Amino acid sequence: MTQTIFRHSTCPSGKRVIRIGECEVDLSVRVLRRRGEKLELGSRAFDILAVLALAAGRVVTKNELMDAVWPDTVVEENNLHVHLSSIRKALGRDGKFIVTVPRRGYQLIAPRIDAPGSDQIAQDRPFRVNPRVAPREDRLIGRESAMAEIRSLLPTTRVLTLTGAGGIGKTSIARELARSMSAQYEPAVHFVELATHNTCRGVAQALAASYGIPLGSEESDLERVALMLAGTKGLLIVDNAEHVVEYVAQFLEFACHYTSELRFLVTSRLRLRVPCEVVYRVGPLALPEVEDAPVATLRSPSSRLFQQRLFSNGQNMNTSGDRRRLIDDICRHLDGVPLAIELAAGRASILGLEALRLVLKEPLLYLSGGFRTAQERHKSLRASLDWSFEMLSGRERAVFRRLCVFSYPFDAEAACLIARDDTLNDSAVMDCVCELVDKSMVEIRFEGAAITYHVLALARAYGREKLAEAGELDAIMERHALYAGGQSTDEDFAQISRQAPHTAVRRETLRDSWQVGSQRWI
Repeated sequence: MTQTIFRHSTCPSGKRVIRIGECEVDLSVRVLRRRGEKLELGSRAFDILAVLALAAGRVVTKNELMDAVWPDTVVEENNLHVHLSSIRKALGRDGKFIVTVPRRGYQLIAPRIDAPGSDQIAQDRPFRVNPRVAPREDRLIGRESAMAEIRSLLPTTRVLTLTGAGGIGKTSIARELARSMSAQYEPAVHFVELATHNTCRGVAQALAASYGIPLGSEESDLERVALMLAGTKGLLIVDNAEHVVEYVAQFLEFACHYTSELRFLVTSRLRLRVPCEVVYRVGPLALPEVEDAPVATLRSPSSRLFQQRLFSNGQNMNTSGDRRRLIDDICRHLDGVPLAIELAAGRASILGLEALRLVLKEPLLYLSGGFRTAQERHKSLRASLDWSFEMLSGRERAVFRRLCVFSYPFDAEAACLIARDDTLNDSAVMDCVCELVDKSMVEIRFEGAAITYHVLALARAYGREKLAEAGELDAIMERHALYAGGQSTDEDFAQISRQAPHTAVRRETLRDSWQVGSQRWI
């Protein structure tokens, strides 16, 4: 092959442009430009760049480059190195796209070709990954407002993170968005599931695979994956990022630097803390008010979800009158958490509504048996809470389980009075509270200028189990009783249970009042 044949056989008469970051290689007129401005590049260097670009991401060996650029000519390998150096210099910061693959050759990462023909457009269209979204007949219930708000944020937000407690519905919202917005975000919406990945390599592999990009089995370079996406458009949804949040944050920092038109939607139980991030907190489904008329409860999203799941589990029972009130009570007991409601409806189809309401005094024992294809942590409430609890530090776990004594919203002062000890002063307690809010284990509520905190009912039940396992149950109950009675709680934490005058009967009384308080605030 001669140089002349190379130039004409690989360049069609129409415009053929290969983008490299902010630069573009125009093969039809043999010009390298950055943002429309022509860059100086020698003829041989341009030939090398063209060979790399037309390889479409394939590693090109040194021999291939030398045979293509210097056909029938013996040249020193150093000539190749000199021209590659001049190419990288001309590309500036986009020179990172040309990588040296040890003992193999050179590679231009993820070139993007803008060609006029429909065949070429189809060839370069990113591989669209099936997001496994819900079918049209099974749309989300009660999320219309949230979906509209998220849609309005995406066009002007580089990274939008959906946060919230486990089972609150973040993944369901993301999948519905993927289904409904696939036509809006061209050329594609890509969906990456990270629940089964816990290493940097696994995250890199999953992200690259979602775009059909080949990545070596040993590669874990997140920056390289971000470089591969340079010049792409559309929406990338990253689901279940909380356990690999550091790796996802690194990738997104690189991606926001190298790409300008790609948007990212992430679901995570904690925020990513990257500069370009906007956080959207997903809350529980709306509950029926206690004073609602029976006809009004039909409009409650939580009750509608329960009835829908009850029907899908083979129970087409009459849900009017007393049965409707039972459903409303069950949904209020579960704080409107979608996963809990779905699991409860499955149990109701076997136990009945009245029996279900009774066993919900110990919800973690009875609410399991989710969809067979669901992730393990979505098959039971305990598994979902375990997943979140294991992400906490030792101090955060201590504060969390102690705050579960509150069956009602509490403020910062109350949190400190209950959770502090010899190793946790008020400042340390509030640091932990902030982390618990960030990790969706504690809800934050704004009422005018006032801020209160709240632990959802199911998380409270879980935390109280942990409180008993830690041997702190009686001491924290006493401390809470003193606080509720307006008395001092400044006694030494380890001594409270011995110093405070109580008996076994008093302990049972405290537990009874605890349960009554739980029912009042659920």
